[in-house]
Amino acid sequence: MNKWKFDNGSKKKIRGIRRRYKSLEKELITLTDNMPNPYESSLGYWHLHLPFSQEYIDSKKTPNCIRRKLIQLLINRVEHLKNIKTKENSRFRIYSIISLPHLFDSQIVVIPDSYLFEGFFDRNTDEQKWIQLDTQKNIIDEWDLELPEGLTFKGFKEFINEEDYSYQGEIWFIGELE
Repeated sequence: MNKWKFDNGSKKKIRGIRRRYKSLEKELITLTDNMPNPYESSLGYWHLHLPFSQEYIDSKKTPNCIRRKLIQLLINRVEHLKNIKTKENSRFRIYSIISLPHLFDSQIVVIPDSYLFEGFFDRNTDEQKWIQLDTQKNIIDEWDLELPEGLTFKGFKEFINEEDYSYQGEIWFIGELE
């Protein structure tokens, strides 16, 4: 299925996993039910991190089927926001950021205008570098996801090197990217 297999350790039952997912799903749907206003943020755009515990989302005991459902939920919420755009917010760009292997770092973003999106994917400094993944690599197929019509995706290998922190992973953008 995908290379981001997580060692679930023992076959011990995880208590309340469906209930936890349903709670996260309900919260995410509530938070994205209406179009957010990116102008209200001092950042110049609106973003929503996953409204749930990192221990649950990135736990070795959380099965990949739950991670897959969560990624699909993020994609579906992007589609929902895209579908409720009005004439006033027709220029908004809406997309999800899927971070692997740390899914907790994923989010939904609404940018008020395309000009803010220009140069966004150009990350090539000593501290942060994104290298676009080969077009043969495909999160949609690897995770058996459904990509709604009108949404596209791009994947990058991400490298972060700071004085006391080093990270390497994948970052996927799914939504209105063009």
